[in-house]
Amino acid sequence: VSAIMTKKLTLNEAKEFMEVYDGVIKEYNYLIEQLLTGTCIVLQIECIDDNTFGEFRDFVGPKDPEIAKYIRPNTLRAKYGVDRIKNGVHCTDLK
Repeated sequence: VSAIMTKKLTLNEAKEFMEVYDGVIKEYNYLIEQLLTGTCIVLQIECIDDNTFGEFRDFVGPKDPEIAKYIRPNTLRAKYGVDRIKNGVHCTDLK
């Protein structure tokens, strides 16, 4: 983790953050709404080697917390996620 901060996102910031998912996933609008409900903890992850992002995604767990609880019960989403929208952590697929 090279940087960490808390931030209340604006609508434009939330849309910019999630723009790669616009028109791609059906939950897009709900994800935007969720990002606007409160303060976010924002992490910047720097790649130390080719495994860094994969290891972080493994730590976060599957997008659906219900699935995470069964197949990866020690992940962040298994412990803190509620559903596919309120899944505890957004971990982008981008490097």
